[in-house]
Amino acid sequence: MTEKLFWQDQYLKEFEGKVIEIKGREVILDRTVFYARSGGQPGDTGEINGIKVIDTYYDDNGNIVHLLEKEPNFKVGDIVKGKIDWERRYKLMRLHTALHILSTVLNNIFGNVKITGSQIYEDKARIDFDLDKLDDELVKKIEEKANEIVNKDLPVYAKFINKEELEKMPQLKRLMDEKRYEKYDVLRVVGIGDIDIQLDGGTHVKSTKEVGKIKIIGRENKGKNNKRLIITVE
Repeated sequence: MTEKLFWQDQYLKEFEGKVIEIKGREVILDRTVFYARSGGQPGDTGEINGIKVIDTYYDDNGNIVHLLEKEPNFKVGDIVKGKIDWERRYKLMRLHTALHILSTVLNNIFGNVKITGSQIYEDKARIDFDLDKLDDELVKKIEEKANEIVNKDLPVYAKFINKEELEKMPQLKRLMDEKRYEKYDVLRVVGIGDIDIQLDGGTHVKSTKEVGKIKIIGRENKGKNNKRLIITVE
């Protein structure tokens, strides 16, 4: 299984890895700093030995596949150099941490709010949650509380836990569909200071201050008890 260097250092931009498999334009390395799309976060782009990487995703064995713009000129066994599009990745990191902050605020205001879905894009992100009412006044309050957390400059950290620890901390399960947690053998949590901790495999900034200003740019009613907020960061 591909070694995930982005879990060791989320600010690592370049690396070297050994080619273990090539199928056309798909390349698997023994280690990578490229985040593979999952959990609502897009896969990283960048380049390997000067060839553009246009997408990254998991195969059935849990390896990270790098989809190249064209077939590579290197072969299995070669040591190659990779580099991610850092500006794009950093924006995704800021947006991802912003969603965790929103999740915290929603729980602080409304109680045990379950997340029904989320997605991060290059310029914005959305979060869907189980709530029966959401008006302009509440949206303004959510935005204000979110930016209060940003300005506290709280540390953002990640660690690994086992399934026994997970069962002792049911608050970590924020998703409506709890069956999704059963498929994970490695359980990673991301925390914000002492105000939030939740299961997450994505990349994040080191401090809430790095998120910048959170702006709620839209809200939608996706059903009787399903609301959506769309955000960006500045």
